[in-house]
Amino acid sequence: VELDIYIVSLKNSARRGLCEAIVNDPPPAPKNLSPHFAIFDAIDKHSAYFATDLPHSTLIQHSYAKEWLNESDWYQDIWGRELFPEELGCYASHYMLWLECIKQNKPLVVLEDDFDLQSNFYESLLDCLESPFDFVRLYGNFWKAQPEKAKIANLDGAQIVPTNPKTETLLKGHFMLSSYEVDSTSAYYLTPRAAKAFASFSLHFVEPVDQFLNRVHLHQIPSLTYIPLSVRFNPHHLTSSVFTPENSSLRESTYKKARLRRLSRLFVSKAHDWRRQRYYRHFLKRFQALDSL
Repeated sequence: VELDIYIVSLKNSARRGLCEAIVNDPPPAPKNLSPHFAIFDAIDKHSAYFATDLPHSTLIQHSYAKEWLNESDWYQDIWGRELFPEELGCYASHYMLWLECIKQNKPLVVLEDDFDLQSNFYESLLDCLESPFDFVRLYGNFWKAQPEKAKIANLDGAQIVPTNPKTETLLKGHFMLSSYEVDSTSAYYLTPRAAKAFASFSLHFVEPVDQFLNRVHLHQIPSLTYIPLSVRFNPHHLTSSVFTPENSSLRESTYKKARLRRLSRLFVSKAHDWRRQRYYRHFLKRFQALDSL
């Protein structure tokens, strides 16, 4: 089975060398998988996509404006704020890869450039290809889960363990559906069906792209996470290409506002929690016959 794996990497990034090394000398794959690693040049704030002096409007001009932010659940919740240019570039990069997936009309894998492939990486790809799922995170951040209620999250996705079905359910042995949000766009598997849904509902970029992927009520693509996680971070992750010294003061301002917002946005947060639970039950009911197939 052939599968394209795109590594999103800034041209001038210190991470670029490791990405090129993987492309030129990828890890040996099993005989039934033919992975093709390629670098996708990430879109940054210095690119033509951000230009304001061209004779035509650009992607970012079409996609982002402050007055559109109220469309976003994330913006209305505790942590909401205007997006950083780095976040817009990240969203645009993933958006372009969704369009590529639609164009090719076949599944693909997206990796951000601070990845560390685990020993079960290729196994996870084969499992994804054989599954009925359209979007599967290969890495996930579980910070929103309650450890005492979410056993897989409590182990940072490292092990398959018995779960509390009110919070987490494993489908087909490895694919976790959860009632809490799992964040990150660091590594994921994507089908054309999911790509079409994501692109269709990205007319406006109104939240970080990983938060958009969690808007299941909007695009109707359930978010699953492969367990054990088949991608982790390499040491380059410690130096973020999105959260930079240039926007650190804005981030600190957001954290201060978040503390003040907790009470005023409590109802909004509770409403979002209730909706997540409802969609968790909805998709669980849809998938409940999978293990018997």
